[in-house]
Amino acid sequence: MSSKLDQIFRTVLTRIVPKDAERRKILKLSQQVIESVSSTARRFSLKAEVSLEGSVAKDTWLSGEADIDIFLKVDSSLDSSIFKTICLKVAKEALVDYNPRTRFSDHPYVEAFIGKSRIDVVPCYNVEKGMWRSATDRTPYHTQYVKQHLNQELRNEVRLLKRFMKGTGTYGAEIRIGGFSGMLCEILILYYKSLLRALESATEWREGMVIDIENHYKGDIEEIRDLFDQPLIVIDPVDKARNVAAAVRHERLWEFVSASRAFLKKPSLNFFYPGGERKIIISSIRRRIKKKETSIVGIKVSKINVPVDVLWSQIYKAERCLANLLKDKGFSVIRTCSFSDEDDLNMIIIELDEKRLPKTVKQFGPPVERRVESERFLLTHLKSRDTVSGPWIEKDRWVVLKFRRYTNVEKVLKDYLSNGGRNIGVPTMISNTIKKGGYEILVDDQIGKYLCNKKFAEFMSRYLSGRPTWMNT
Repeated sequence: MSSKLDQIFRTVLTRIVPKDAERRKILKLSQQVIESVSSTARRFSLKAEVSLEGSVAKDTWLSGEADIDIFLKVDSSLDSSIFKTICLKVAKEALVDYNPRTRFSDHPYVEAFIGKSRIDVVPCYNVEKGMWRSATDRTPYHTQYVKQHLNQELRNEVRLLKRFMKGTGTYGAEIRIGGFSGMLCEILILYYKSLLRALESATEWREGMVIDIENHYKGDIEEIRDLFDQPLIVIDPVDKARNVAAAVRHERLWEFVSASRAFLKKPSLNFFYPGGERKIIISSIRRRIKKKETSIVGIKVSKINVPVDVLWSQIYKAERCLANLLKDKGFSVIRTCSFSDEDDLNMIIIELDEKRLPKTVKQFGPPVERRVESERFLLTHLKSRDTVSGPWIEKDRWVVLKFRRYTNVEKVLKDYLSNGGRNIGVPTMISNTIKKGGYEILVDDQIGKYLCNKKFAEFMSRYLSGRPTWMNT
């Protein structure tokens, strides 16, 4: 290892390895929550085993960023509907003094904050390995597996990898991010044995990269790829039927690969702690929007009272639907992106080549040799009011020049969102909000009216830059 790399890693470790006092504080808090959940479960006559799981239990958490995962393990015979109801009641009651709220990923759980520490109380079934009844039943086995295989040196390597991913925007398996989970980081370090080797290997990753740390499939890569159609496949060490990397989107995977290459080529602390970000100046963002040769369309949706993970799922589905609508109407979509402050401002951004299209469009028909299709094409277009000229034959095909129904992006969106957009696939919760008038269509500098929201201003600044922060290193 070069002296520069060694110096960077040492510097990062001094920031992310918890000191003894912080460890004691977090473990004490964890024990208090365990006792609170246990006593509450008894009051509700719920027979349960309460345990500390996740990164705190595995000692792979980062200083100042402890997420305390408390698992409420109940008997596998408990009916699933009762399981969710009673467990969530117990969790909320145990955290009643800390404004608990229900969250979802694959499975409902309760979240609260005590000071700066996030507390998650997660229900699961107490089952034998492989007899899973809920999405979180594997977690205690994950904790056990990692604790058995990680030594202190490897725990710090996990911390380094997590910090690198946080710095490059690739950490977090939640829907909003679609990146690498903590468990995935732990498996990568167990497999590669160090951050450096993990980054070096990542520079050569290809689509469908496979890691099977427990050799569940005896080296049969093709069988694994047939089973898991995902860009990165990391077989769960405690469940051969699960890909730990299933949540990793293409963008996050290749951002990690690119960041790994860039870091090894030119090591810098900025990959771990992005620095040098300019102060957000709203007037500057307005000017940058105005100067763009393209057009930026924002669809602002009002507050939707659903769990955050559900909200992001709805936003991303709506983003895809609206982008596909505009493509179908002839607009050239450059890129799309979405923002939410997870409160009252949700914004779908669609960037177009042009916000207005020419009045006419050249439409190609079938080859002349296809008699039935040709007759149908001619019947459709010969006397149609929106035919400008034609049909005529160009080489072997019929062609006609048509008036467009839509030339203005705002008109398209207004018409198709007038009923909530359900007919184009806008998901239910966003559609219902739109139908009640809870939306706005904003074009170019009109977006500026929401830059007073600091988080949105930061988002737009990054969006207009168009590149990951580590590329500024």
